[in-house]
Amino acid sequence: MQLVMAAIGITVVVATTGAGMQLRQVKGRRLLIDTSSASLWFRPRASRGAWMVATAASTLAPVTAMIYGLVKGLPGSSSRSIVIGTSVIAVVGLIALARMLWAARFPEGLEMTELGIHGIRGAGEAHLMWDDIADVGVVAAPAAKLSIADVNGSHPVLAAMPYLGADPNDVAVVLRFFRDHPDERWVLTTGGRAALRRVEEALSGTAV
Repeated sequence: MQLVMAAIGITVVVATTGAGMQLRQVKGRRLLIDTSSASLWFRPRASRGAWMVATAASTLAPVTAMIYGLVKGLPGSSSRSIVIGTSVIAVVGLIALARMLWAARFPEGLEMTELGIHGIRGAGEAHLMWDDIADVGVVAAPAAKLSIADVNGSHPVLAAMPYLGADPNDVAVVLRFFRDHPDERWVLTTGGRAALRRVEEALSGTAV
């Protein structure tokens, strides 16, 4: 019993630490972009994915401890509540790991190119040409999420801050700008910093 409870404690610590690290990273810098990309790529830091995998993997610790206790005949290991509880936690973790592997086929974050956009891992798929984007907005509750709707009327793709590495409100402004100004999309081939600078200049009225 004590071994299982210790394993559950490890899972809780890993999960809360991972959540705290992600929030601290985003707060420290509102717009995380891949500066090595020739496009504008809002991309969360690699450590975010590592913490997500670690959190999902840590859910296997309680059931492992339970099985070890059963093999060794430790008191409380065969308790119905322990067996069911640790098994449920493990199933949730395995499902989360499977979803991460499935989502890994999509680019992480949201990339804007001269032709269109693509991403967002873990929050749905958005592979759209600029002319196919019908609406860009931000859903406020329960937490701010970027909302991208296509012209076909499909269910909007929703992405919260952790999936973007940036404030959804800021990403929405940038996305709307390039959707509404086709003549400005060439700057998306010059890198993320130049693209963001161009948006800032245009919206502040300082562009020449």
